[in-house]
Amino acid sequence: MDWHEGYVDGIDYLADYFREQSPVHLNFACALAGVEPVPLERAFTAFELGCGQGLTSAILAASNPHGRFYAADFNPAQITAAQALAGQAGLDNVQWLENSFAELAAGAVALPPLDFITMHGVYSWVNQENRRHIVRFIQRYLKPGGVVYVSYNALPGCSGILPLQRLLLEHTSLQAGGPSRQLTQAASHVAQLREAGAAYFADNDSAALRRHLKGLQESTPESRRYQAHEYLNRGWDALYHADVARDLADARLEYVSSADLCWNLPARYLTPPQRALLEEQTLPALRETVRDVLMNTAFRRDIFVRGTRRMHPLRQADWLGRCRLALSAVREHAVLSLNLPIGAVELEDALFNPMLDALAEGPRTVHELAQLPALRGKSVLEVARLASLLVDSEQVSVCAPPAAGGDGGAAAGRLNAVLAQRACEDSRYRALAAPLLGGGVKTPLLQRLVHGALHALGAGAEAGQLAAHVCRSLERQEQAVQRDGCEPASAEVRRREVDSAVRAILALRLPVWRQLGVLTTNHKGP
Repeated sequence: MDWHEGYVDGIDYLADYFREQSPVHLNFACALAGVEPVPLERAFTAFELGCGQGLTSAILAASNPHGRFYAADFNPAQITAAQALAGQAGLDNVQWLENSFAELAAGAVALPPLDFITMHGVYSWVNQENRRHIVRFIQRYLKPGGVVYVSYNALPGCSGILPLQRLLLEHTSLQAGGPSRQLTQAASHVAQLREAGAAYFADNDSAALRRHLKGLQESTPESRRYQAHEYLNRGWDALYHADVARDLADARLEYVSSADLCWNLPARYLTPPQRALLEEQTLPALRETVRDVLMNTAFRRDIFVRGTRRMHPLRQADWLGRCRLALSAVREHAVLSLNLPIGAVELEDALFNPMLDALAEGPRTVHELAQLPALRGKSVLEVARLASLLVDSEQVSVCAPPAAGGDGGAAAGRLNAVLAQRACEDSRYRALAAPLLGGGVKTPLLQRLVHGALHALGAGAEAGQLAAHVCRSLERQEQAVQRDGCEPASAEVRRREVDSAVRAILALRLPVWRQLGVLTTNHKGP
């Protein structure tokens, strides 16, 4: 295994999509917090630091053809993969850069002033020197009014996993073979320590540690990719929000909000005495520290702005009122018992079912939702905050505003065609572009294979033909089919299970895909 300035090399990161990096989502979060968003109706610029295999930036570029995107990673293999994906899709508004943070901070690449700079996990995966380079890069390129998104392993919630990360790092550094094999050996060693009654595991029963130990038991290639980047960096650290805020203050950034919208609704997750303690704090850094202590926060998704402009309440109500929302889940499958970053949340039937029913008929503005009989009497801001819980659950998504220079979804269609072809060959890319949202939607394997089959066989294909195509793709990728945790008893049962799943996807998922612009073919259904 090799490290680049302390960062694990030799194994690519997951090809995943992180919607919190979407300008549309970041703008919605800013407006909810009463901070003026970046106008997306015109051309804008966005930069992703540590882009991995580039799926997030590729989807954002395809779904925002009037925007200009830049994405950097020091790993040449990952940049090569990103260039190949974007090149095959004909995306001409994204530039891939194989540069270190030091090179970017020093101005090694000619870049325009940037509206958005985003990074997923990177800030707590690199060493302090590289964090300083990131801050200098932001100082150099972020526009006044520009937005920075930074997610990171946070304290105090991560305090219980620090020894686990160090144990995995030290164990793998002494083992031969690639990161995946090393992690398998290290995970086995951890299991042996637990079975032997190691006091660290016996005395530490935090939710964060339980979650990490459970994840460590997963040995799929995708799981090992994630684990390598999560645990095997010599610069890995867990950070207090106050320290991150002080770092970014050097770039004249102010903390605005969490990209986890539910954090803005403390009545949903704090007791009255806890809320009173939180509301006593007038300094943002101390307030967030108190919040993290109250919640034992283990991961944060922070939004910072350079030169915040507070919205007048009338301006905020107007902006949020015009914001459109769309159902991104199947209405029949929508749930009100949610597992959110703030914990388990039970939504009220009387408020949320009418909202979901209205969105099932098509996108609605927040103002239109506020006119529903069940929501009458509530302000636009109150309705937007209620809707934000559905957004956090990924059952509802914020729509992009109409933009000058749009292409009618052509670029997103090209990218989705490439992703459809790739889905039939491997399971790497786990999302599709949704131009209505100015972003993408995470898509499970079977749905991706149905999407791929529709592109391969055409809109006139029968459900049985599509199911057969999906079966062949599953066999080629050696993917198991499970129902209730068990594999089918025979090939015939497996075929019937796949056929049933394909017909359900055609009946329920296709209308959602068409509405979001994910799929433009007019397949007749099951």
